[in-house]
Amino acid sequence: MPQIIVTAAVKDVEEWLTFKAEMVPAMSAVASDGASYVAIDGSNQVASTWDVHDMDAFRAAQGSFSSELASAAERAGMIPSTVVVYIKK
Repeated sequence: MPQIIVTAAVKDVEEWLTFKAEMVPAMSAVASDGASYVAIDGSNQVASTWDVHDMDAFRAAQGSFSSELASAAERAGMIPSTVVVYIKK
């Protein structure tokens, strides 16, 4: 199963962390086992790791966020233009 890291800037790190409970169900159709990370320097950079069940479905979801996923990302304060996805090789 592919493993990915998603990085992004967020408006407020503490606020982003409170929305993890929403992001896991929103991602459950394409990924599981989400873990959250924050930048050690105290900046607004964050990361999450995921096990991806279906990479094609994940890519499709990233290309056109479902309304549920887009809504959860917006409430979490993610800045969409800063999102970068890495895959474990």
